[in-house]
Amino acid sequence: MGRHIRSARHRALIAAIVEARNATGLSQRDFAKRLKRSNNFVWRIEAGERQVNVLDFIEIAKAAGVPPDELMRRVMR
Repeated sequence: MGRHIRSARHRALIAAIVEARNATGLSQRDFAKRLKRSNNFVWRIEAGERQVNVLDFIEIAKAAGVPPDELMRRVMR
């Protein structure tokens, strides 16, 4: 794993993703279904075990109903 895992910025990314998912009212399992991914995909991201590439980030934002640029602003606060 890279040195950025568990950095302050990575924790901010996780928090923004979790907040966006929670706003949908979906469990990790249901959010994973919406993403057409495994539960493990969402769990590993939210647990800080997996970094998110830009394409996954866009997919996650859209699944949460948040424009990707807005979700990125939340990360950058």
